[in-house]
Amino acid sequence: MRKDRFSAWSVVFALLAGTVFCPGLASAAELLDIQVSNTDDRYFMVSESILEASVPSVYQVLLDYDNFTRLSSVYEESRYLAPGPDGAPRVYTLAQGCMLFVCRNVEKVERLDTRSNQRIVATVIPQFSNLEQGVTEWVLTADGENTRLVYRMELTPKFWIPPLIGPPIIRYVLIKGGKDALQRLEAAARELDVAHLSPD
Repeated sequence: MRKDRFSAWSVVFALLAGTVFCPGLASAAELLDIQVSNTDDRYFMVSESILEASVPSVYQVLLDYDNFTRLSSVYEESRYLAPGPDGAPRVYTLAQGCMLFVCRNVEKVERLDTRSNQRIVATVIPQFSNLEQGVTEWVLTADGENTRLVYRMELTPKFWIPPLIGPPIIRYVLIKGGKDALQRLEAAARELDVAHLSPD
Protein backbone atom coordinates (compact mmCIF):
# COMPACT_ATOMS: atom_id res chain seq x y z
CA MET A 1 0.00 0.00 0.00
CA ARG A 2 1.41 3.40 -0.94
CA LYS A 3 2.18 5.69 2.01
CA ASP A 4 1.88 9.43 1.34
CA ARG A 5 4.61 11.54 2.88
CA PHE A 6 2.38 13.38 5.29
CA SER A 7 2.34 13.30 9.07
CA ALA A 8 -0.43 11.29 10.69
CA TRP A 9 -2.05 14.30 12.29
CA SER A 10 -1.86 16.36 9.10
CA VAL A 11 -4.03 13.91 7.16
CA VAL A 12 -7.05 15.14 9.09
CA PHE A 13 -6.72 18.34 7.07
CA ALA A 14 -8.87 16.60 4.47
CA LEU A 15 -7.79 17.91 1.06
CA LEU A 16 -4.45 19.44 1.99
CA ALA A 17 -2.99 15.97 1.52
CA GLY A 18 -5.33 15.02 -1.33
CA THR A 19 -4.54 13.27 -4.56
CA VAL A 20 -7.65 13.82 -6.67
CA PHE A 21 -6.78 14.06 -10.36
CA CYS A 22 -8.93 16.18 -12.65
CA PRO A 23 -7.31 16.45 -16.09
CA GLY A 24 -7.74 19.20 -18.64
CA LEU A 25 -8.11 22.17 -16.29
CA ALA A 26 -5.44 24.81 -15.80
CA SER A 27 -5.07 25.91 -12.19
CA ALA A 28 -4.39 29.19 -10.42
CA ALA A 29 -4.75 27.95 -6.84
CA GLU A 30 -2.46 29.82 -4.47
CA LEU A 31 -1.43 28.96 -0.93
CA LEU A 32 -1.04 32.38 0.69
CA ASP A 33 0.02 31.40 4.19
CA ILE A 34 0.29 28.43 6.53
CA GLN A 35 1.13 28.40 10.24
CA VAL A 36 1.61 25.32 12.44
CA SER A 37 2.21 25.32 16.19
CA ASN A 38 1.69 23.16 19.24
CA THR A 39 1.18 23.44 22.98
CA ASP A 40 2.20 20.19 24.64
CA ASP A 41 0.17 17.51 22.80
CA ARG A 42 -2.26 19.90 21.12
CA TYR A 43 -1.52 20.93 17.55
CA PHE A 44 -2.81 24.00 15.72
CA MET A 45 -2.84 25.00 12.08
CA VAL A 46 -4.13 27.99 10.14
CA SER A 47 -3.86 28.42 6.38
CA GLU A 48 -5.25 30.80 3.79
CA SER A 49 -5.64 30.10 0.09
CA ILE A 50 -7.20 31.48 -3.07
CA LEU A 51 -9.02 29.10 -5.43
CA GLU A 52 -10.18 29.97 -8.92
CA ALA A 53 -13.64 28.49 -8.41
CA SER A 54 -16.95 29.63 -6.97
CA VAL A 55 -17.79 29.46 -3.27
CA PRO A 56 -20.77 27.09 -3.78
CA SER A 57 -18.67 24.59 -5.74
CA VAL A 58 -15.74 24.60 -3.30
CA TYR A 59 -18.23 24.20 -0.47
CA GLN A 60 -19.85 21.23 -2.22
CA VAL A 61 -16.51 19.48 -2.74
CA LEU A 62 -15.50 19.96 0.90
CA LEU A 63 -18.76 18.36 2.05
CA ASP A 64 -18.53 15.36 -0.28
CA TYR A 65 -17.50 12.91 2.45
CA ASP A 66 -18.97 9.96 0.57
CA ASN A 67 -16.26 10.51 -2.05
CA PHE A 68 -13.25 11.46 0.08
CA THR A 69 -11.54 8.23 -0.95
CA ARG A 70 -11.71 9.52 -4.52
CA LEU A 71 -10.46 12.97 -3.57
CA SER A 72 -7.53 11.85 -1.42
CA SER A 73 -5.46 8.68 -1.45
CA VAL A 74 -4.72 8.98 2.27
CA TYR A 75 -8.38 8.19 2.96
CA GLU A 76 -9.02 4.46 3.10
CA GLU A 77 -12.65 4.90 4.14
CA SER A 78 -15.04 7.84 4.28
CA ARG A 79 -18.79 8.13 4.52
CA TYR A 80 -21.75 9.86 6.07
CA LEU A 81 -23.21 8.16 9.13
CA ALA A 82 -26.68 8.33 10.62
CA PRO A 83 -27.33 11.77 12.16
CA GLY A 84 -26.61 12.25 15.85
CA PRO A 85 -29.29 12.44 18.55
CA ASP A 86 -29.61 16.17 17.91
CA GLY A 87 -30.10 15.59 14.17
CA ALA A 88 -26.69 16.96 13.21
CA PRO A 89 -24.84 15.23 10.33
CA ARG A 90 -22.03 12.88 11.34
CA VAL A 91 -19.17 11.58 9.19
CA TYR A 92 -16.60 8.81 9.48
CA THR A 93 -13.09 8.88 8.01
CA LEU A 94 -10.16 6.48 8.22
CA ALA A 95 -6.90 7.92 6.94
CA GLN A 96 -3.25 6.92 7.02
CA GLY A 97 -0.24 9.19 6.86
CA CYS A 98 3.52 8.77 7.17
CA MET A 99 6.45 11.02 7.93
CA LEU A 100 10.03 9.88 8.20
CA PHE A 101 9.55 6.25 9.37
CA VAL A 102 6.41 6.81 11.44
CA CYS A 103 2.99 5.85 10.07
CA ARG A 104 -0.30 6.24 11.87
CA ASN A 105 -3.98 5.66 11.21
CA VAL A 106 -6.30 8.52 12.06
CA GLU A 107 -9.86 7.29 12.66
CA LYS A 108 -12.50 9.91 13.30
CA VAL A 109 -16.22 10.35 13.75
CA GLU A 110 -17.13 14.02 13.54
CA ARG A 111 -20.21 16.14 14.01
CA LEU A 112 -20.77 18.62 11.18
CA ASP A 113 -22.13 22.12 11.59
CA THR A 114 -23.19 23.41 8.18
CA ARG A 115 -25.70 26.08 9.11
CA SER A 116 -23.97 28.57 6.82
CA ASN A 117 -23.22 27.93 3.15
CA GLN A 118 -19.81 29.54 3.69
CA ARG A 119 -18.63 27.82 6.87
CA ILE A 120 -18.09 24.18 7.79
CA VAL A 121 -17.15 23.07 11.31
CA ALA A 122 -16.27 19.43 12.03
CA THR A 123 -15.96 18.49 15.71
CA VAL A 124 -14.39 15.16 16.70
CA ILE A 125 -16.46 12.78 18.84
CA PRO A 126 -13.63 11.33 20.99
CA GLN A 127 -15.32 8.07 22.03
CA PHE A 128 -15.44 7.00 18.36
CA SER A 129 -12.05 8.41 17.34
CA ASN A 130 -8.36 8.03 18.15
CA LEU A 131 -8.12 11.72 18.95
CA GLU A 132 -8.65 13.21 22.38
CA GLN A 133 -10.22 16.26 20.79
CA GLY A 134 -10.30 18.02 17.45
CA VAL A 135 -12.04 20.84 15.64
CA THR A 136 -11.69 21.70 11.97
CA GLU A 137 -13.15 24.84 10.40
CA TRP A 138 -13.36 25.97 6.78
CA VAL A 139 -14.45 29.55 6.08
CA LEU A 140 -15.16 30.41 2.46
CA THR A 141 -15.64 33.96 1.17
CA ALA A 142 -16.01 35.30 -2.35
CA ASP A 143 -13.00 37.15 -3.74
CA GLY A 144 -14.37 38.41 -7.02
CA GLU A 145 -15.20 35.22 -8.91
CA ASN A 146 -12.72 33.26 -6.81
CA THR A 147 -12.90 31.72 -3.33
CA ARG A 148 -10.77 32.73 -0.38
CA LEU A 149 -10.44 29.66 1.86
CA VAL A 150 -9.34 30.00 5.47
CA TYR A 151 -8.66 26.71 7.25
CA ARG A 152 -8.29 26.36 11.01
CA MET A 153 -7.57 23.15 12.87
CA GLU A 154 -6.70 22.03 16.35
CA LEU A 155 -6.36 18.47 17.58
CA THR A 156 -4.92 16.33 20.33
CA PRO A 157 -4.03 12.76 19.28
CA LYS A 158 -4.41 9.79 21.60
CA PHE A 159 -1.27 8.25 20.13
CA TRP A 160 2.33 9.28 20.84
CA ILE A 161 4.09 11.60 18.40
CA PRO A 162 7.90 11.39 18.28
CA PRO A 163 9.41 14.69 19.44
CA LEU A 164 11.59 14.94 16.32
CA ILE A 165 8.41 15.41 14.26
CA GLY A 166 7.38 18.90 15.31
CA PRO A 167 5.62 21.90 13.79
CA PRO A 168 8.59 23.00 11.60
CA ILE A 169 8.66 19.62 9.85
CA ILE A 170 4.87 19.53 9.51
CA ARG A 171 4.88 23.03 8.05
CA TYR A 172 7.62 22.11 5.56
CA VAL A 173 5.76 19.03 4.34
CA LEU A 174 2.45 20.87 4.03
CA ILE A 175 3.97 23.76 2.08
CA LYS A 176 5.77 21.32 -0.21
CA GLY A 177 2.60 19.38 -1.00
CA GLY A 178 -0.06 22.01 -0.31
CA LYS A 179 0.12 23.79 -3.66
CA ASP A 180 -0.49 20.59 -5.61
CA ALA A 181 -3.33 19.51 -3.33
CA LEU A 182 -5.02 22.91 -3.60
CA GLN A 183 -4.85 22.68 -7.38
CA ARG A 184 -6.71 19.37 -7.23
CA LEU A 185 -9.37 20.80 -4.93
CA GLU A 186 -9.73 23.77 -7.25
CA ALA A 187 -10.01 21.52 -10.31
CA ALA A 188 -12.80 19.46 -8.72
CA ALA A 189 -14.70 22.64 -7.84
CA ARG A 190 -14.20 24.09 -11.32
CA GLU A 191 -15.64 20.95 -12.85
CA LEU A 192 -18.78 21.64 -10.81
CA ASP A 193 -18.78 25.26 -12.01
CA VAL A 194 -18.64 24.07 -15.60
CA ALA A 195 -21.42 21.55 -15.01
CA HIS A 196 -23.64 24.25 -13.48
CA LEU A 197 -23.11 26.48 -16.51
CA SER A 198 -23.85 23.72 -19.03
CA PRO A 199 -27.35 23.60 -20.49
CA ASP A 200 -29.55 20.71 -19.40
